[in-house]
Amino acid sequence: MAVYGMHHIAFMTSDMKAQIEFYTQVVGLKLVGIFPFHGVDGATHCFLEGGNGFLLSFVQIKGREVDPVYGVSHARDVSDPVAGGALQHVALNVDTMDEMLNLRDRLRSNGYAVFGPLAHGISYSMYLGSPEGIHLEFATSDACETITAEKWVVPESAAIFDISEDDLERYKNPPAFKGKGGAVPQPSIDKAVLPTPIPQPMFEQLGYLSDEDLEKAMRFSAPAEAAE
Repeated sequence: MAVYGMHHIAFMTSDMKAQIEFYTQVVGLKLVGIFPFHGVDGATHCFLEGGNGFLLSFVQIKGREVDPVYGVSHARDVSDPVAGGALQHVALNVDTMDEMLNLRDRLRSNGYAVFGPLAHGISYSMYLGSPEGIHLEFATSDACETITAEKWVVPESAAIFDISEDDLERYKNPPAFKGKGGAVPQPSIDKAVLPTPIPQPMFEQLGYLSDEDLEKAMRFSAPAEAAE
């Protein structure tokens, strides 16, 4: 399978220092990068190392911060609805139950109330609030069963959203696809679903370059290398 895991998840922040302080000093992740956000004037990107190749990232555009709107951009708790596409909560993986309990000690020692671990069948999970209203979960699959469609796809739950039994079969068995090694051209801009993380003027200017020309135009090296 081409997609095999999470490389990083990125959050906007209005307080970069508070996020880095929390995730390094309270949670124990390591700061491995803070540098200008590639292609976005005034923006800064940070990366925190979470283990097993996972990185947690924050982006701040200094002077252009936006306040959260609870019930729209941020949920007050897991029972509170928010706009589609908004983050509900994020779950970070922990290898073992022993590590989970030691992490809980660390969080509580820093003044954070922690709820759990709870037994969810596919995981043991514990919950807490973190800076800027991000609902945080830590989960371990230690001593848990592997999640499988046979046990965990509930047709009655799917039916609430007009997902039929036939739909479920398609979703559980996505069609195979044989690529052409990257040779498929961009769809025409008037018919394309545009890549919304990229500002449209940038995409219109650069999105139809060849792979080689785009790489040259947008190449970004580590700041230490660029300074040499």
